[in-house]
Amino acid sequence: MGFRLKKLCFTILILFSVVIPSYSNGVDKDFYIVKDMRGIDVRIPQDLKRIATIDDGLIESVMTYLGVVDKVISIGSWSMKRRYKYESYSSDEDNPIYLYGLNTALTLTPNLEELPCFNSPQGNIINYETLVKSQPELVILRVGDCTVRGGNQEHIDKTITTIEKLGLPLFVLYSPSYLKSNGTKSLKEEVYALGRVFNKSKESEELYKYLLSIEEMVRDRTKSVEVKDKSKVMYLGLSSSAISDGGVGLVSGDVADTYIIEDIVNAENVYNGSTARVLFSAEQIYSIDPEVIILFTSNGFHTRDKLYNKKDYKKLSKLKAIKNKRVYSLAFNPMYCSIRLEYPIDMLIVAKASYPELFKDIKVNELILDFYKRVYSVDEITAKKLRSNQILDWTVVDDF
Repeated sequence: MGFRLKKLCFTILILFSVVIPSYSNGVDKDFYIVKDMRGIDVRIPQDLKRIATIDDGLIESVMTYLGVVDKVISIGSWSMKRRYKYESYSSDEDNPIYLYGLNTALTLTPNLEELPCFNSPQGNIINYETLVKSQPELVILRVGDCTVRGGNQEHIDKTITTIEKLGLPLFVLYSPSYLKSNGTKSLKEEVYALGRVFNKSKESEELYKYLLSIEEMVRDRTKSVEVKDKSKVMYLGLSSSAISDGGVGLVSGDVADTYIIEDIVNAENVYNGSTARVLFSAEQIYSIDPEVIILFTSNGFHTRDKLYNKKDYKKLSKLKAIKNKRVYSLAFNPMYCSIRLEYPIDMLIVAKASYPELFKDIKVNELILDFYKRVYSVDEITAKKLRSNQILDWTVVDDF
């Protein structure tokens, strides 16, 4: 087994030396140095044209804003090659309604679907030979996305070491889910770092300022809510595995999304544990009895109609949030392990769901379109397509 592994590595290195040009005697003017989020200096070719990404869409979305997404030549996530289909239940479980979703990055750049993917369909095994064959001049890795999850440091270190041993220049980003207590702050550094990679620091700064302006608007409206008046919110994932494991859903504690609930929206996250996606039974949820339930992408997309009408969840029908019809779905994000560029959309949904009176003048369905137009420079038709592909048309139906 060891001999075969050594032979494979040797083959890949030989292949790499053939297909990747050598820059050993290049002059400094052909490169510039950018520090990644590890604090490592990475040499970037001045005429950078070929990039491999290992993430689930954040890098491609930022590159779209910066106007350089055409430099992506291989990807490390099947979420940008799949078209998703989910069931919803208006009233009759035997006659489901079908909803269709797509990764935002794929909606914006359809040819991502045609690029070589050097990961397994399950998203947990990188094919380094396929990565090398794509001949990248730079690999950008986002630690904490589903492709390289943040919970296994040994796996992260091994991935980084393997890529670097192959001689591939590697630029590492750390997502909020990896840094945990950082909240949404590390997203700023991710955006800024990508701006430096592409010599577009001014543009990346403008992008983050826009994201921050939405955050500040929400903070300003909710900052005066007193502790006794805080809305009690549960962040819930209706993963099918939760049912098979004997519970009804997964709740989350100290993650960037729940930071949004408490530190930006100024509501109360009713689960105060420090772990993400913890299995809860119906009895545990009843013991908390949240006023608002927020459904996130968890082994698929889930609508409130599913919670209201599917037999698996009938046992929850007396919950305050369900009786008062205060269940809301966040945007669909396939392979969702950390917040992406569209996090302000989720933030607006959580804010209006928690405090409808404070946001009664805000039409979230319209602000969603404004967001897409501003960030991705798209027209009305494409903005509406993005909204549909993130399965957010319920905001239009509900005039939310």
